[in-house]
Amino acid sequence: MLAPAACELARTGFERGFALLVCNARIGSGNDGFDLDELPWSAEWADERAFLLRVIELARTRFGWELLSYEPPFVDVYLAEYERLVRDYRPPVGPVEPARMWDPAPEDAAFRRCLRHGLFLGDYTDCRLCL
Repeated sequence: MLAPAACELARTGFERGFALLVCNARIGSGNDGFDLDELPWSAEWADERAFLLRVIELARTRFGWELLSYEPPFVDVYLAEYERLVRDYRPPVGPVEPARMWDPAPEDAAFRRCLRHGLFLGDYTDCRLCL
């Protein structure tokens, strides 16, 4: 539910990386269970967190959901909970293990957008909604 909104709003490296993360998440349980501490937060973490909140806000308007082949159950509850988690989040003060959630230098081809759905094609070089 976040991919259409994230791709629409992403501009900076962090924002594009997050959008690519949600576009690539299609194996196993997707992004279920990742910790916000695993994102590569920078000294600009407050702006980065604000981006995640904007993505959630746009997703809650059902932006791009007409492209889905199903009506996602319980999504309003999940987005509200995710918004609360992100809003309350503060990155660790001390040193952390290098971020594991995405490649810090992704190939430019990963950011090509699907002509039909507008999503980043990602590491799999195809649109997750076209599959």
